[in-house]
Amino acid sequence: MTGAVGAVAPVFSLAALAALRRSAVTFAAASPRPRGRLRWRELANKLDAFEIFRHAEMQARSAGRALPLAALVDLADEPVPYRRLWRLEGLGYGHAEERAAHAAHAANIAEPRGWLAAGAAELPAASLIALHLGIGLSLARRLLAASARAPAAELRRALAAYVAGCRELALPGHAAPLLEALGFIARLRLARRAGEVADELARLDEEAHACFWHGLGRALYFLPRHAPPWPGTPRRLFAAVTREAPAGEGRENALAGLAWAVTLVNLRHPRVLEELLASQPPWVAASPGFAHGIGAAVFVWHDCTPHDPCLAAWRRHRPEPAGGELACRWERQVTGPAEQALAAAAVARAVAGARGLGRGSDPDRFRRAVDLGELFRVRPGVATAAGAAVAAVAATAAGPAGPTAPAGSAEPAGDAGTAGPAAPAEPTKPALVAVAGRA
Repeated sequence: MTGAVGAVAPVFSLAALAALRRSAVTFAAASPRPRGRLRWRELANKLDAFEIFRHAEMQARSAGRALPLAALVDLADEPVPYRRLWRLEGLGYGHAEERAAHAAHAANIAEPRGWLAAGAAELPAASLIALHLGIGLSLARRLLAASARAPAAELRRALAAYVAGCRELALPGHAAPLLEALGFIARLRLARRAGEVADELARLDEEAHACFWHGLGRALYFLPRHAPPWPGTPRRLFAAVTREAPAGEGRENALAGLAWAVTLVNLRHPRVLEELLASQPPWVAASPGFAHGIGAAVFVWHDCTPHDPCLAAWRRHRPEPAGGELACRWERQVTGPAEQALAAAAVARAVAGARGLGRGSDPDRFRRAVDLGELFRVRPGVATAAGAAVAAVAATAAGPAGPTAPAGSAEPAGDAGTAGPAAPAEPTKPALVAVAGRA
């Protein structure tokens, strides 16, 4: 995930984005060196995500507020699995923007805070994370636009209202994507006050503060200075995390946000992530944030489009030579967390099925109940996002007297396509034990 890249460049028309993307693809094909081709391919991937998001945003705006969000999602069903996440995010953003514009013109009457919950029952469960990411962008953009010159006391009140409003608007367990968007937009649109916003959130709300740094790290990947396909960009990205995020949890969350963005944007081309991994400084290798972001990104992608062949191919990818230093890093920081995320999701699905939550009118009810907060923040002592996040839904599904998940229920490849060899069993074991234990 968007994370939500379309909001970075609202001035670009669809035609301009398409022309830029095609140019980047042409340069990637013509570049004489492998690394040059890879850098141009990465730029093309960013522009592709921009274009998909922007098209969906315009579709939502033209549909207007009268068309329910669920109907909009159905009409814009994406036959290409890779495009689904970006399209849903753009639909969420455009729909929220259109609702806000309508409220502003209707005698400045605020829209009902429960508008999202009112139509939630009709929304596909697989669309919820991406839609919340897009809606969060709209909320954050409007807040920061109104607070750009606000004095400190007014900013503090606005942030308190924003955090409370996000929790009131979000569906159960889905407040974190709304909160995380604040860091993303703050760094891209109001960088001069990003530190001030972070300080106020630190005094106001622990979860919102952690999510803010995750969003800021995600934004670093989309800064214009990091867009050109020049050598040294991975090193500059890590340097930016060190420079802009404070040591400790803030930096870990920013690093997770960066890894999240790189993984989602370049899922079709895992060698881009390889290059980032090869350029990491020692502190990143020893940090849980990088692996956390990758595991969370895979969890979100799988939740949105589990049968995407790109995800299956990504899981099969291994750097060469086998057994080399980069291959070992990949196993430890990429494959392990990714397979852990998918295995944890399988455990939750099995437990929910055992409790009957997989039957009836809402076959994905257990996914609606998962608390996504752990996907958007790094906690000390918690190795990965996926196990902690899905443990909550497993506990909810099982209840106080629910069954413990069977040992064989954690098969990660069940609905992600034929993915080839998975990670060794040992790295995924702690998350499975945690989920099953809490169930």
